[in-house]
This record gives sequence, structure tokens and C-alpha cells, in this order.
Amino acid sequence: MDMLKSRKEAAIITTTSILSLTPSLIEATYSSSKTALAFYTRSLREHLRITGSSLKIFELIPPLVATEMTAERNDKKISVEKMVQGLLHGLSKDHYTIRVGDAKLFSVINRFFPKIGFKLVNPKKSWHFLKH
Repeated sequence: MDMLKSRKEAAIITTTSILSLTPSLIEATYSSSKTALAFYTRSLREHLRITGSSLKIFELIPPLVATEMTAERNDKKISVEKMVQGLLHGLSKDHYTIRVGDAKLFSVINRFFPKIGFKLVNPKKSWHFLKH
């Protein structure tokens, strides 16, 4: 970190998930790890701000992304390219929290209607995974 803080411009980018905003019942460990990373990111950003550091701390919050990990899921996904475009746009605007695609809308829904957010992440159609 000292090396980064010594540079004129430097940044750390963490990638969390909409599952850092509300938990997935079928991906509890993943949700928990993303929540921990989100808290760490915000804490680190504030710590560095208080200490006068110019190091920028960004958090990328994508929705479900089409990767190998999600290949078998039939849910709505965005491409990796679209996620990267959203990240680059957010970085260019110095948005420290960068929500891409449906993560923007989900963030608002979950903030004002957390029960609806929870149901969106945990639809009844996914409950069969819990029984296996």
C-alpha cells in the first residue's frame, strides 16, 4: 500500500456484487464474502480520506455477468464487455461506487423496498436448489 500511496495517482478497484447488498440463499458464502469486501472497501476509502491520502478506492458492483461461473444459470446477464465499459465510464467520472447495468436499479429498489430486493435475488424458482 505504501508504494501506491507514494504515487501521484493510484487506485485500488474491488469487485463486489449486488449480492453484497442483499444475500442469496443459494450462494450464502459468496454473498457473505462480497459483503465483507464491500465493507472493507468503504472502510479503507474513508480511512485513507481521513489520513489525507490521494489513493482512490473504487468499488465495482455488477449484476449477474456472463462468465464460466454463471454459464448454467438462465437468469438475465450482462456481458463481460458491458461490465468493463461500465467500469471505465465510472472511473472516468471518478465515481467511487460504480454500479453497472441492473445493479443501478437494484440498488434503488433494495434501498427503499428491501423485501422486494430479497425476492428478486431469491425467487421461488430457485428454492429447489436448497432441497438438494
